Amino acid sequence: MKTYVCAILFAVTISAGLFFNQTIFGEVKNTTKPIKDDLSAVAQAGPKIITDKNIVAIVNGQKIPRQELYNLLTDTYGEDALDVLIRRTLIYQTAQKEHISVSNSEIGQKLKTIVNNEIDASMQAYRIKDRADFEKELVKNGISLAQVEEKISKKMRKQAELEILTEKIIAKTITITEEELQKVYNQVYGEKIEASQIVFKTRREAEEVLKKLKSGADFATLAKNESIDRASAVQGGKMQPFSPKDGIGAQVAHLKVGELSDIINTDYGNHIIKISDKKAASNKSFKSVRGEMEKIARNQHYKERLGPWLISLIENASITKNLTTD
Repeated sequence: MKTYVCAILFAVTISAGLFFNQTIFGEVKNTTKPIKDDLSAVAQAGPKIITDKNIVAIVNGQKIPRQELYNLLTDTYGEDALDVLIRRTLIYQTAQKEHISVSNSEIGQKLKTIVNNEIDASMQAYRIKDRADFEKELVKNGISLAQVEEKISKKMRKQAELEILTEKIIAKTITITEEELQKVYNQVYGEKIEASQIVFKTRREAEEVLKKLKSGADFATLAKNESIDRASAVQGGKMQPFSPKDGIGAQVAHLKVGELSDIINTDYGNHIIKISDKKAASNKSFKSVRGEMEKIARNQHYKERLGPWLISLIENASITKNLTTD
């Protein structure tokens, strides 16, 4: 998973926050009066057309060669960027070998999702509540939402294409059984237990805290301070809802709301569970949501197989690197 995620993060990192920092890193509107010096003639003459492909810019008459830009990018992103290009190449080669292609309409649909996710992430990062406020902030920086969406789409088009190709390649290896679909249905629409937990490394620690809880100690406080499962600890021990039919669920299904479990040992540690609520199963039939269950099951398989598939792709490829940073 890590190999593929790096490719995605590399692309996203470059675009995230770009538009709010445009006045720093992008085009800058000149709001000051021009300085009357030897450079004024250059400014009045306007930008020149550069015909030499080995020159990427001319600053006050000083040329910046393409090699200098290459060196900067290589020093900054070198090894990571090369790994991204290698993974892209391997994915394209595999897709071509298996006669898998992507249409423009498919890329367009994927880009809509990527663009929306990117904008939502920017809104969250800058604590902007809705799209209307987001557009107002963009206007202050001299850019429209449509321009933002267009720029993100151009930057992320390659990523969208690669994601679709990867999904199609791995999809050919996935087979979903009726048993799996039924299990997903129970997870999504079946009876649910809502609970909190405190997890300990040793049983002795769990026994000591269980005594405190039975004496009236606050569960959420102890979870925050004592639990080794930090994901649930920060929420006072609150867990994701789970089914009463398997795993820990089967061991606490008999408990009533508000009751504490005995100490339950798993591969993750020693758990104390407190039941906070029980939800009845949905009245939606399996047949009516079967298509939805298949999508969920396929997505679960895809996430499980993505990392190992990418690692295998790289391990079985003939790759020779020749990256110079001199």
